[in-house]
Amino acid sequence: MTARIKYILYTRKSTDEKDRQVMSLDSQTHELRALGKREHAFIYETLEESKSAKLPGRPVFNDMLDRIERGEASGILCWDIDRLYRNPIDEGRVRWLLQNGVIVSIRTPTREFRPEDAGLLMGVEGGRATDYIIRLARNVKRGNQEKLRRGGWPGPKPLGYIYDSRLRNIVPDPKKANIVQTVFEEYAGGRHGLQSLSSRLFELGVKSRSGRAWSKFSVWQFLTNRLYIGVMEWKGETFEGKYKPLISSELFNAVQKVLKIKSKPRKVRHGHNFPFCGIFRCSCGSMMTAQWAKGHGGLYRYYRCTRKSGECSEPYVQEGRVKEQCLDALRPLALTREEARHVRAVIDERAAQESGTLGEATKAVEDKLLPLQDKLNRLTHGYIDQLIEEDSYRHAKEEIVLQKAALKDEMARLGKSRANYWIEPAREVIDSLETLGKTDFPESLPEISQQVQNIGTNHLISRKTVTFSFSTPYDSIPSLLASVRVTPSDSSSPRCDLNPERQLWCVLVDHLRTFFQGQSSP
Repeated sequence: MTARIKYILYTRKSTDEKDRQVMSLDSQTHELRALGKREHAFIYETLEESKSAKLPGRPVFNDMLDRIERGEASGILCWDIDRLYRNPIDEGRVRWLLQNGVIVSIRTPTREFRPEDAGLLMGVEGGRATDYIIRLARNVKRGNQEKLRRGGWPGPKPLGYIYDSRLRNIVPDPKKANIVQTVFEEYAGGRHGLQSLSSRLFELGVKSRSGRAWSKFSVWQFLTNRLYIGVMEWKGETFEGKYKPLISSELFNAVQKVLKIKSKPRKVRHGHNFPFCGIFRCSCGSMMTAQWAKGHGGLYRYYRCTRKSGECSEPYVQEGRVKEQCLDALRPLALTREEARHVRAVIDERAAQESGTLGEATKAVEDKLLPLQDKLNRLTHGYIDQLIEEDSYRHAKEEIVLQKAALKDEMARLGKSRANYWIEPAREVIDSLETLGKTDFPESLPEISQQVQNIGTNHLISRKTVTFSFSTPYDSIPSLLASVRVTPSDSSSPRCDLNPERQLWCVLVDHLRTFFQGQSSP
């Protein structure tokens, strides 16, 4: 090596080369300076760059070549030739400058390249670097496909999951999995729009890389990510995940329905306590709003039409009147504490009876899964043998994977003790009906409003008259309760078939069970 050559010491490291254990920038610089000292080389300047060489466009590298062309230096000192380029465009420029003597020497710890080496020798070295990138991309693609086929997720970890290196797959994050479940349930219940859910996630500690709240698009991507139900989508193809889903298909589908209905969150005025706002519509079709108004010597809260659909002649109605009419409408559903106790006893009996049939139900679901797996295997073989077009294969595969995910949801529900898929929802209904029967319930406006929303549908105010229907499964309960209350009780007979009153309680429980079983079926 001649001392008259001015060398630029260039080091580079990129984040995608962990598997090759390339030396750190500091280590490269230290070793190359030691090399230059041993060889009495004149190091004109030292440049560092942290960027991949797979694509052209590295600013430090391009600036270095520009300065060499201007005559500031005539040699490059680097750790290996692949530190300079791994793509044919950068390779061509370096070889051209070397071939024409603009670059006099390229020195590495193992060899030196002179202008006479710009042909075959550098072509071999450059081909080695470029070939590594091509083979790496091919191996990564093949590895991802194999991992997907085995049910592993090769992509970035979604919120609520961490990577388990032992299982080589994602697993629920003990700290954040409950956040995913909570926000999905809240959105399905209509409590949020995309913007308000972004704020809710921010409150729970979920932020973007810049530390800000998620954008509405990020929230939408989160809510539509089928990874959370065990379905993986990768480059247009659907795969079955072998990790634990965080939410059920039923909840995911409920969220998708809400997303279709809601384009943006409803604006709510803060600072006023109008519990019945956003619930009732006027007879003209517009929503009812509320305001303060004076009347009979005092200040009262009134509800009126927003007139968003045009002129409306409906009169104002005082909040007290809305409250009393809501109570009158809810009263047929109210259960006393004693009645609620009887119904819960029947639910416990049904749970005990059904616990013995869970094994049979589980086997029935397994019997449905086996043909689906056989169907998927035949479909895959048909695609491999080129008997099925790619678009048809992907569409059919997606349908099968979704069916399997739904059946796995049903298996999980059946696996819960005491058939919770209908028992816990039925208990919640009874809790709600018992709340209506409590003596202090008529004094709680927020609780009345909440029950009207949960239980009612088609809420309307017309000519100062409040009306709404009971949603399923509440719609049949008033007639059942009326029958119970006119039936003589025989408390000494615990069996449903002997005690007329308990027989009707059994009818009520069976009604709830039938409804919630229908809701849980895939």
